[in-house]
Amino acid sequence: MEKRIIPITLGNDKLRLIISEIIEFNNIYGNLEFQLTNKNDLKKNNKDILITDNEFAVNELSDTIKFDTIFIINCNSDAIEIDELNRKIVLLSIPIQLRDLYQRVSNSLNQINSQIARKLKFNRFTYDPSMRTLSNHNLYLRFTEKESQILQIFLDNTDTHISKKNLLKKVWSYNEDIDTHTLETHIYSLRKKIEKNLLLKDLIVFEDNKGYFLNKKIL
Repeated sequence: MEKRIIPITLGNDKLRLIISEIIEFNNIYGNLEFQLTNKNDLKKNNKDILITDNEFAVNELSDTIKFDTIFIINCNSDAIEIDELNRKIVLLSIPIQLRDLYQRVSNSLNQINSQIARKLKFNRFTYDPSMRTLSNHNLYLRFTEKESQILQIFLDNTDTHISKKNLLKKVWSYNEDIDTHTLETHIYSLRKKIEKNLLLKDLIVFEDNKGYFLNKKIL
């Protein structure tokens, strides 16, 4: 089985030296290998897992460093607060046991693979229900929980129209405080967000006497 490189990019020189000594003599576990990596070389690695420290996280993390899960050593609140990119953050403390780190990374990779299996891939876009995102290489939109519920119903019924009555039943379970105006407001807002962020016009279409349907051919 081909080994998988897990990049470690650190901002603290002392910590980098310590980690370097740890992985130099005791590194490969299973099919994983931890590798110290410079910031400029991150794009050459897989985009699943990044291991870093608080200093690098605060100063260097941005939307150009695209990893699904980021392990942060000696993390404080600053590193968490600056990350608003919907990535999973896992906190690590010192001292680090490489075998324990391997197990945690392996568990994260299994979760990522499970999420990938659930993703819906269209011609241009991919929908990730676990992250509530619709995106391609250039465009990205994360939905609220209620928006994702509505979108998921459309995705589950892409070959048929859905009446306002059925949408109310599925999303709000006929809550007595909810009426069709609330539904129409949510869908109007959802359409506007999709058009603005994904440049998709008329993804959700309404036809009189039939209801709503998802125009998935433009995805």
